[in-house]
Amino acid sequence: MKFLPNFLLFMCIAFWASAQSSPEDKQLRQTLDHLLAAKFKPNGIGCAMLVSKKGQVIYKKAFGMADLELNVPMTTAHVFRIASLTKQFTAVAILQLAEKGLLDLNDDIKKYIPDYPTNGQTVTVANLLSHTSGIKNYTEIQNPDVDLGKKDNKPADIIAIFKNQPFDFPPGTGYHYSNSGYILLGFIIEKISGNSYAEYLTENVFKPLGMDHAFFDYPSTIVKNRVKGYSGMSDTAINNADYLNASAAYSAGALMMTVDDLFKWQKGLTENKILKPETFKQAVTPFTLSNGEKTNYGFGFGLQPLAGGPTWQHSGSINGFSSFEIYLPTEDVYVTMLSNGSNKNTMTPSLLAASLAAQKANVKDTAISDHKMGQYVGQYGFPEDGPPAKIEIYKKDGKLYFKDSRMSDAWQMHFTSPDQFICYEVFPNKHVFTKDTSGKVDGFEIQIEDMRAMIRKIR
Repeated sequence: MKFLPNFLLFMCIAFWASAQSSPEDKQLRQTLDHLLAAKFKPNGIGCAMLVSKKGQVIYKKAFGMADLELNVPMTTAHVFRIASLTKQFTAVAILQLAEKGLLDLNDDIKKYIPDYPTNGQTVTVANLLSHTSGIKNYTEIQNPDVDLGKKDNKPADIIAIFKNQPFDFPPGTGYHYSNSGYILLGFIIEKISGNSYAEYLTENVFKPLGMDHAFFDYPSTIVKNRVKGYSGMSDTAINNADYLNASAAYSAGALMMTVDDLFKWQKGLTENKILKPETFKQAVTPFTLSNGEKTNYGFGFGLQPLAGGPTWQHSGSINGFSSFEIYLPTEDVYVTMLSNGSNKNTMTPSLLAASLAAQKANVKDTAISDHKMGQYVGQYGFPEDGPPAKIEIYKKDGKLYFKDSRMSDAWQMHFTSPDQFICYEVFPNKHVFTKDTSGKVDGFEIQIEDMRAMIRKIR
């Protein structure tokens, strides 16, 4: 998936957000317990989350079910598909090969895949790593001739789906998230190393880091504690996820592991166990396009800021599973969250957890009068180019609540001043009420970093 490409799309993906008043570990645990227990019911789709600070785990817990049919509760030892988090492993494998002098990131990919049709253009390995190749994303191709998800695939089978598609743009001139580029990278790893993608990672990443429950997701292999995947927009409409042979995702999304394995992975990177510091720095440096513009992606890592500070992050979604991880290098805070639900939001709770652990927020409630509450009650709408949704603000038991029509839950509004509020269950942003020339409330502005969006009062 893309990484917060614009503000309104971010709002569609990420619920509505906030921060918690106490950043202490105890408060963090209480907040996450409350939030995750509400979103992952005991008899519903499950999740596991791990939070670490300064290299020490400060929160690790599971909610919901690993197998609804067999009535197996989720634990943090369960193995999930991690979907596009796989791309980080693929990128690091390529950087390892570069470190050994077996490839150069500026090499034309035709050096390794001579028959790939680039139509006279130069596509570099770095272009594949940074999603700047212009090669069509094969998961966006309409009505492909073959259903990769139903069969065992070789890399060439996947490449055949997109190799003759027109380029989205000349290489290096734009950014567009492309699984295709990471399929080609996996193929290059195999050609250079002489091993399968799975074998290479096992020997060069998983074993050195002690990632004992990390695997390529071969459907025929028995994997202890492998969880089942589900789809469904609500707890009352859950289905078994559609079958997907993970070979169709290959080096773009076919790995599986536990939250503990991902923690070992993060420590391995920050402690320079599998890459030299100068090599890894390339992965977490924004890629520069040919016009000098910087993207918000390096090599396998999204680089969006959180509360003004840098982060390395990635999200993932695949049949039956959702995943997210984020690392704040300044505070040495790491969060990963895995779910066995296709439509479960793992990004928002992870951002909240990271914000709390990093002490990015310090919010105190401000009491407001009944008269003020009455001014804010009403229905609000997005701008014409925004999502098809409405916001209702209503009063209950002396408090104001915020209800997004796309969501099942309503969130209590916590005021930081008489005209500003946040909602604790979602990402740390400010909502500021506005008034027209007569002094009547006419909407509110959402503020995240330097981004602004106005939501107008309808009635």
